[in-house]
Amino acid sequence: MASDFRLSHAELVVAADRLFQKGYILAGFRTEDEKIIEDITLNSSQIQAHLDGKLNTFYYLTPQGGARWESLTHPNWNHYEQWCMGSRPDKITGLIKSEITCCSRQIIEKLINFSEHLHSQTIISETCVWEEIYSWKATYWKTLPKAYKVTYQYRHFEWCISPNTPQEWIDKDRQARQWWHSEILQWYTKPELDTNPSSLFGDVELSSYATLAETPNPKVEYFILEFAIIDNYYGLRRVGYSMHLSHAETALAADSLFQRGEIKAKVFADEDDTEGTSNVILTRAGIQDHLDGRLLASYYLTPQGGARWEAMAHPDWNKFFILKFYEAFPYEEQILGTQRQIIEQLLGLERFIFDRQHIRGKEVWDVLEPWQATYWKTLPRGYHVRCESQPNASDDSDLDYLKEGAPPELVEEYEQAMQRYEKIKKWYTNPSFD
Repeated sequence: MASDFRLSHAELVVAADRLFQKGYILAGFRTEDEKIIEDITLNSSQIQAHLDGKLNTFYYLTPQGGARWESLTHPNWNHYEQWCMGSRPDKITGLIKSEITCCSRQIIEKLINFSEHLHSQTIISETCVWEEIYSWKATYWKTLPKAYKVTYQYRHFEWCISPNTPQEWIDKDRQARQWWHSEILQWYTKPELDTNPSSLFGDVELSSYATLAETPNPKVEYFILEFAIIDNYYGLRRVGYSMHLSHAETALAADSLFQRGEIKAKVFADEDDTEGTSNVILTRAGIQDHLDGRLLASYYLTPQGGARWEAMAHPDWNKFFILKFYEAFPYEEQILGTQRQIIEQLLGLERFIFDRQHIRGKEVWDVLEPWQATYWKTLPRGYHVRCESQPNASDDSDLDYLKEGAPPELVEEYEQAMQRYEKIKKWYTNPSFD
C-alpha cells in the first residue's frame, strides 16, 4: 500500500488502526510450520512493525469491511467477471481450455464475441458448455445468489493492425476495447474523498509514529553504503524494505550520510523524467518524503562514501568481477574482472552456476587500462571477455545434475562448483556490529 499509493507509514498506521478497531479488516500470518493463523486484530505498534518489514502479516476484509467498501464504491456485480484463461495447448488439437463466470449471461456472450480483440482468442463455438451456478462465491467475502459459467476451447493468435486490415475489424476492435474499459474494468466507482490531512486524521499527531532516535545506527549507515557499491539507481526505500528497517532508522542514517557528504541524490520530477537532477543533498524532510514515495529519487556514493565503505568492508579488489547477461537473441554474456584467472574460473563453472554457458572458441578478450570498475572506483587494469552463449536447458528440471537419481559423481561436481563460486564471490567482508 505504501509503495503503490505513495502513502506515508504514519498515514497507513492511523488508517489501518481505525479499520482494525472498527472490525472492517483482520490480519493473519503463516507460522514456520506453514500453518495459517487468522482473525487477528493488530494494534498500531504491530502495524508499524509490519510496515517496517519486521512483522510478516497479511490482511483481509471482514463481511463488514466488504459492506463498507460497497457503500463507498457502489459496485455493479453484474459486470464483475472472472475470466480464467489456460496457457498450455492440447498436444493433439492445439486448443487451449478456458472459462468465464459472471452473473450476467449477456455479459459473457459479449465477452465471447469480443474475445479476439480483448485476448487474441479464436473461440471454437462448438466447444462451449454452459452451466448455472447457485450461491457463487465471487470473492472470499462476497457470495452472489446466481451466476453463469461457460467453459470453452480456443486457439491463440497474434495480430496487429496493418494497412490491409479491414475497416470493420478496426471498428469492432475499437468498440470492444471501449466497452471493456468503460463497462467491465470500471465495474465500481472510486469515491470522491476529502484528502485534506486534517479531515482524514483529525487531531492525531502523525509524526508520533515516526519518532527518530537521537543517534544514527552505524549498521544502518553501512547497509545504505553497501547497497550503492555497484549500482547508483536504487532508492533508500529499497534499502529499508530489503533490510527490514523502519523509516525512522533509514531516515536518520541517511541524513547523517548526506550531511557528511558520503552520499548524494538524483531527484526526478516525475516518472517520465529520465535525466533527473544530480548532486542533491536531501534534507531530513526530503528523505522522509522520498521514503513515503512522494519524492522520486535515487542515491549514490561520493568518493568519500566509497572510502568510508572500504574502511568498513576491507574489499580485495583483485577478486572483483561483474557479470552481464543479455536476454535478446543471439544470447551474449560479458564478464569483467581484475584477474583474468578468476574470469576463466567463472567460464569453467558456468554449466553449474548459471542458466547458460558460453560457446567455446568464440571468446573475445580485451585489456582495460585503466578500468572503471564502478561509477566511483577506478582500478589500474581490468580484463573483459565477451562471448556468445546458449541456455543450459529449456527448463531447470532438464539439467542432468538436478534430476532425481543423477549420478553421485555429477551431483558432487555440482556441489563443488557451487562451493567454489561462493568462495569467489566473497571479495569483501561485512563488518560486525554490536
